[in-house]
Amino acid sequence: MRPDPGLVSPNARRGYLAPMTTHERLRVVGAETSPSHRLPSPRAPSDGDPGSRIRWKSPDAVVVEVTGEVDLCTVAGLAAVLDEHVRARPGVLRVDLGQVRFLGAAGIRVLLRAHRHAEAAGVHLVVDPGRSRAAVRALELLDRLEGRPPVS
Repeated sequence: MRPDPGLVSPNARRGYLAPMTTHERLRVVGAETSPSHRLPSPRAPSDGDPGSRIRWKSPDAVVVEVTGEVDLCTVAGLAAVLDEHVRARPGVLRVDLGQVRFLGAAGIRVLLRAHRHAEAAGVHLVVDPGRSRAAVRALELLDRLEGRPPVS
């Protein structure tokens, strides 16, 4: 049985299997590019791997689109992306979870931490669950635990 090629590091030596690192699994597209003032055409992840990409970046606003599963294996990369953009202090940092298939406790912790850091930096953080049932359920549970009515 051959392993899923999406889980084997391209840096593995021929004949040896090495699991992908979190950095390799999280494809952060656009983080190294200069700010753009127009929306690029949306594109779906080609292989379904979890990741995040910058969908919109300007001095005033950044939209980070998160895809796949947000769990213990993938949160380090997401946390790094969110921290980087909070430090840049845009007016608004929007986290689009519309393409998320799973949002685990580790992902919620990263979002809460990003919210605290954004608040301290004067950045308005918006977490948008979009049409992701997984994100909506996780955020509704969080609201109930904090005593807020669920979002309709």
